[in-house]
Amino acid sequence: MNEYKVTVRNGSTLILSEIIKAEDEREVLGTLLISSELFNQPFTDIRILER
Repeated sequence: MNEYKVTVRNGSTLILSEIIKAEDEREVLGTLLISSELFNQPFTDIRILER
């Protein structure tokens, strides 16, 4: 398991910033898209960086 720092923005507004443990970036993205924080919310930028 790796740790990833995830930041999600809509324009200049920060929607989500957290650390997610996952096997790879695909798992992080799947977790993000299922999470209630992003469900039915517009966003323009997702950044996933390995810690």
